[in-house]
Amino acid sequence: MERIATVSQILDDIEHSINNELPFSLVRFGDGGLKVFEGYLNHKELYTQHRQEGIPLEFFGELTDGWVRCANEANYVDSPIVYFKDEIFIKRNKTSAGTKDLMSRWNEIHEKVGITNKNYCNPEIGHMLFAKNCKRNLLDIIHDKSICCITNYFEAEKLLSKYVGKVTFKIIPGFFGNHYNVCFNSIMDEIKEEATKYDLWLIGAGELGRLYTGEIKRCGGRTIDIGKVFDAWVRRKLDKRMLLIATLCEDHKLLFVIGNESENIE
Repeated sequence: MERIATVSQILDDIEHSINNELPFSLVRFGDGGLKVFEGYLNHKELYTQHRQEGIPLEFFGELTDGWVRCANEANYVDSPIVYFKDEIFIKRNKTSAGTKDLMSRWNEIHEKVGITNKNYCNPEIGHMLFAKNCKRNLLDIIHDKSICCITNYFEAEKLLSKYVGKVTFKIIPGFFGNHYNVCFNSIMDEIKEEATKYDLWLIGAGELGRLYTGEIKRCGGRTIDIGKVFDAWVRRKLDKRMLLIATLCEDHKLLFVIGNESENIE
């Protein structure tokens, strides 16, 4: 049976890595990454991802190979197994049959593409790291640290600057803004130069963001793919899956209240 790391374990590892200037990365695929893997394995044209981020169709082979490398080098990689063993997720009823089937075959897909890393975390770990009702959260660790974020939500800079020592934002285009052509290569070059300049990087950059995450660790930095956390901070809205286990915190714009019935929260 796969073992899923708890929030406190991951926070301890992040803190240890920051304090000792050790490379660290946490990579998440969720169902979106699995769809790309499945499509590539079955030689399907990935037009949706191509249109959303401007990723050239001929680049998807390099993209998926890069994802596999990033996953195997990461300290943690997500596992959808929690959606089938955690009661609160089992009760959800708005996931399509096709997506449920895809996520149920995650281990098979990982094996086919070559992901061997077994250090698993919850796919919703991004939000869980900012849980108000845990013993501590990520803000407790980074309140006096230098942080760099890669996201399309420039509005998050003002929010985050109130709670961390120093924050820098690298802004990317949102969906259908041609992310790949506009700035992918330039950001990868900046990462090579700046990976260790910051105590921690927070990434919310879609499919290409996983490559940023891998490159940051490879260059000696520390990084977490927090994904839709940026959306929740700015838009004050949780997606349907997160609504099953979390609510927005009324008195803190960056924290969430996670239901105690969700496993791996302690």
